[in-house]
Amino acid sequence: MSELELRHLRVIRAVADAGSLSKAAVRLGVSQPALTAQLQRLERRIGGLLFARTGTGVVPTDLGDYVLAAARVLLDEVDELMAGVRARTQAATLSGQVRVGGPPGPIVPLLATAIADRLGGAEASIDIDMHPAELVRKVLDRKVDFAFLEENPGFRTPLPPGLLSRVVLRVPLFVAIAEDHEFAGRREIALAELAGANWVMPPVAEGTEQLAFTRACAAAGFTPTIKHQLSDSTTIRTLVQNGSVTLAKPVARENGGVVIRALEGAPLRQEMVLVWHEESAFTGAADHGPDALLHAFGQLTDTNPLFARWWAEFGPPESR
Repeated sequence: MSELELRHLRVIRAVADAGSLSKAAVRLGVSQPALTAQLQRLERRIGGLLFARTGTGVVPTDLGDYVLAAARVLLDEVDELMAGVRARTQAATLSGQVRVGGPPGPIVPLLATAIADRLGGAEASIDIDMHPAELVRKVLDRKVDFAFLEENPGFRTPLPPGLLSRVVLRVPLFVAIAEDHEFAGRREIALAELAGANWVMPPVAEGTEQLAFTRACAAAGFTPTIKHQLSDSTTIRTLVQNGSVTLAKPVARENGGVVIRALEGAPLRQEMVLVWHEESAFTGAADHGPDALLHAFGQLTDTNPLFARWWAEFGPPESR
């Protein structure tokens, strides 16, 4: 059974146990719209309704009861299996292996190396996953020792008991446009000036960036046209080259006909968060992890001039 299928079973169990989509979303660490969209896709795939909506929440349908009974048996077996895996992976941790998880991009490999160096040259491995809630679960299950999250203020991923976290950096999001875009010659662009643009955004089911973006657009007085919802960087770059617009991470690179520009007033920011287990086998995890994340960002100041200027002005004191 694939990881995606297991995630679907956990969603079904969480919704049934909570009795409402809003409560289940909190337990799963996702937004309610993302959970609703995920459940609807799952119901379409199965070919029937799993839950009936009531005035107070949701209840399983006959089909839902059937799927739920099987899901509970399978998940109990998986949980038992994972308990054995955790016992063995903790032994690997104690032997000097550090595992770092996070989203796709240049940060996680640099972070893993930096943490390993600070832990006396431990062996490093990485786990790439674009779902923040899934990364948090992997820390809880001891599949990874540190998880790096790109969080959107107001839409933070809830942490279960036993996990610790620290906001290491708060960075602005930029905008990526084609090099021949009408605003390409500007240093800053007001978000409202892009009200008529065709935007490319990651799907809501993969994170909260789109929710934070639409909230910022509402504050700027418009509803954005999100024409494409995808996460593949190669496809996104091609769409931007051909006139679409997207948000850009602070360490995004300018190349291939795409330029990075600042948004006036920095209406969108992300928090760079590190998560680890309170019973981490690594002594000094609370100091080594955040320090390593700062080091990783400091190695990427050549990605684009905007980030280099921001880092020089707002980065940690030793970088200035």
